[in-house]
Amino acid sequence: MNNLSTQASPLQEPTKDSAHVLVLGGGVVALTTAWTLLDRGIKVTVLSKEWASYGDDSPISSQAAGALWKCLPLECGPQAVTANLATNQKWTLESYKVYNALANMPECNGIIETRPCTIVTTGPIEGNPTMSNKLDFVKKNLSGYQRGSDLFEKYQINTQHAGGLSEAYEYTAPVINVDRAMKFLTDLVTSKGAILKTGTIEGDLLDQESQLLDEHQADAIINAMGLGAGAAAADSNAYGLHGALLRLVNDGTHFPVVRNALIVSSTRAGESGGDGAFILPREDGILALGTISEANGTAADLTLDSEAVRAMRARCEDLLPQLKNAQLHPENPIVRGTRPQRRGGPRVERELRRAGSRIIHAYGHGGAGWSLAIGSAQETARLVDEVAAEALQELETRLMETAWAEKKTYPTVETRPLEAQVLL
Repeated sequence: MNNLSTQASPLQEPTKDSAHVLVLGGGVVALTTAWTLLDRGIKVTVLSKEWASYGDDSPISSQAAGALWKCLPLECGPQAVTANLATNQKWTLESYKVYNALANMPECNGIIETRPCTIVTTGPIEGNPTMSNKLDFVKKNLSGYQRGSDLFEKYQINTQHAGGLSEAYEYTAPVINVDRAMKFLTDLVTSKGAILKTGTIEGDLLDQESQLLDEHQADAIINAMGLGAGAAAADSNAYGLHGALLRLVNDGTHFPVVRNALIVSSTRAGESGGDGAFILPREDGILALGTISEANGTAADLTLDSEAVRAMRARCEDLLPQLKNAQLHPENPIVRGTRPQRRGGPRVERELRRAGSRIIHAYGHGGAGWSLAIGSAQETARLVDEVAAEALQELETRLMETAWAEKKTYPTVETRPLEAQVLL
């Protein structure tokens, strides 16, 4: 399972000489990275200004996600980016394999399940390079693939939606229960030895790198702070993208139970994507509706009565007309959050502004955080190995230089001329 284990102890126990890494952030990317490092025998401290909360408290971004595993590029708006697509698809596939394995483990019952995910398109796939690439990836790598217009009738989809739907295909995808998954990750990394600290990092990490390394006795720093990561990296390409999910009762009372996820695929890109539709059933009798992508304002602006939310619900009802009879869930009918978006796609790389920096950035995963998390963490772990090897080399060099400087000089033995030696 990609060298990951759900057991309480690390797959590889740390030693006194193991590297120690400071992970900044408390979301899915940060905790999955911590899990990956711990199972490699690396010591980990996780520092975050906030952690997952449950009940009526405001959730963190990772908890406000739909958390359906999705194949990249995502379907609409600014998330439909194709930069570094091959790498990002590789990361999603690594995540897909791990999630499928977890879904079959008793200890993950109620945390991850798998469902059919049906993609419908507003234009032909052939002739569209992005859609064709995505379909090829699905056919080659994912289970449960099928394609055909019969899917429209099977799921009672309105083919006149968005000016007319062209094609449909589906595959089996993992669905993550975000609240349970965040608790699972938090408990897991704690049991494996991670130290969790609450604290705030303000300003550019580069200016406080030495201080943080010394304070936490760390060999490397991972910037996985989500919404705060861009400021910490002085990255003007990072920004927040606000969204909301409506939660409907999906118990068969007001409409037939929806059992498959349904997404309208569009590759139009821009700062806001206001024409998408996303329908996701959950195992707890809830049907989630999305999607909204708003770069302006705040997530708090998205209420049940706001224009963007009403328009989103109308799109979903138009796509699946049976939802016109749906009732909002009495508990938390709307979930709002802000995605940590980045123009150009996720950034997983070492700090470039100063040679020899031990900062590694892992942010900008946007609405695909859960889909990318496992694969992204594997790449981050590779960079940690790289930084640790350089740090060890640097230490060895300093020790050699110190030893050479402290090397004792012995007095030379006085010798007599050769003639004298011969006479003796």
